[in-house]
Amino acid sequence: MAPPVGIVVVNWRRREATLACLNALAALEYFEWRLHLVDNGCEDFDAVELERMFPGADYLRTGHNLGFAGGSNVGMRAALEAGAAFVWFLNNDAEPEPAALRELVAAAEGALPAAVVGAKILQKARPERIDSVALHVDLGSGRVVLRGHDEIDRGQFEDLAEVDAVTGCAMLVRSDALARLGGFDESFFSYMEDADLCLRARAAGLRVLAAPRARVLHDRPVAMRGRQSTASLYYATRNHLELVRRHGRGPLWQRGMRAAVVVALNLAYALRPAGGPARARAAAVWHGLLDYRRGRFGACPDSRSSTP
Repeated sequence: MAPPVGIVVVNWRRREATLACLNALAALEYFEWRLHLVDNGCEDFDAVELERMFPGADYLRTGHNLGFAGGSNVGMRAALEAGAAFVWFLNNDAEPEPAALRELVAAAEGALPAAVVGAKILQKARPERIDSVALHVDLGSGRVVLRGHDEIDRGQFEDLAEVDAVTGCAMLVRSDALARLGGFDESFFSYMEDADLCLRARAAGLRVLAAPRARVLHDRPVAMRGRQSTASLYYATRNHLELVRRHGRGPLWQRGMRAAVVVALNLAYALRPAGGPARARAAAVWHGLLDYRRGRFGACPDSRSSTP
């Protein structure tokens, strides 16, 4: 019998994107799953509408924005209570191909059983190009890199591989691992919570795999515009610093150099041509650094607290 999977989709004011994601779920070739849709501080859906689309689906409303980490954990807890053997965290701007979930479960239960399995993420507008197959986390330098990003997909990443981390865009996690790890760390709010979960899993002796035959389309242009907003730059800087502090090792001088590299990388990204004034984007990086030093995590108390 196929193990039951709870699919967690967190929506935050993007109804049309979420509907496209849900329509893709209807075509999945793996049938033992239940949807847990989290309206994260908004009311874009309702239980009656969701029941009509997916009988037996779970509709959850948080009341206020908990970020990706908190919203995902709300769905995760509901999935575990419903008896899911796996929880599939799926971005609401992602559209899985029909075989995606089947391939992820097969990878998790294969010859190299894994606690966490990630899909190959392809760019929706240009599906011949890769968004990412995994995350490479260099705890020596502090760099976090999307493996395969923007490469033409020529089959160069088709084999299962153990990796540092996979993205939360389409991340399948075994339920006993979630019970052990406690889900995403909500202090991150948004950004880097996926890398943190994977690194904690690896530190606990659990395997993290990339399963490139599981293919998911991602709306990269929209996502990229969001990632250069002041909110995203704030969270990315603060959380990147916290990630390397928690998981990095070495003497004090190396830790200081690593933090400097992280700030420089985020500042360089902030100053790339984009909408809005560069000064505001640079200020968001600075505020992220300051709040990291102050130990201020979770949702920021001002307008930067919105989820990208």
